[in-house]
Amino acid sequence: MDWIGQIALATLIVGLFAWLRADLTSTRKELRGDMRKQGTELRADISLLGKEVAGLRERMAHMEGLLEGLRDAVAGKRAA
Repeated sequence: MDWIGQIALATLIVGLFAWLRADLTSTRKELRGDMRKQGTELRADISLLGKEVAGLRERMAHMEGLLEGLRDAVAGKRAA
């Protein structure tokens, strides 16, 4: 291979490596953006779940109070 062919091959290789590096950089930026978006969505989902659990706790406490009142009412009627 003459020196012109070697220069052409070297230019092709350098060009391909530059393209590959640019493509990897672009892919990395896209992945970072996607991961940030998913992280934000995950935090929102966890926050929503926390609120729902808090609501369920309140409802359960209310039901426990009603059941205790019912138990006391039934026990009080038996004692009378």
